[in-house]
Amino acid sequence: MFSGHDHVYERVLPQHGIYYFTEGASGSLRAGNLTPSAITATGFDTDRSFMMVEIAGDDLYFQTTSRTGVVVDSGVITRTIRPVAGGGAHE
Repeated sequence: MFSGHDHVYERVLPQHGIYYFTEGASGSLRAGNLTPSAITATGFDTDRSFMMVEIAGDDLYFQTTSRTGVVVDSGVITRTIRPVAGGGAHE
């Protein structure tokens, strides 16, 4: 799930298998506006930033970089197939 309303970068821990990213620091910066919570995996609110995403096969690669070139977050999310009730597979 990607959103951008808040003027910070934040990635939260997966919730029920869903990954959440907020990348709103590309526009108007609100330095010091991030309030980490128990589900915050990482966050950045001291400079503008942008996020790059690439999907290759079952892998989603992400990297968030500050305006000055500092990598503030990166990783890989691998798609997993979860069984559904009734015996079939669901992607």
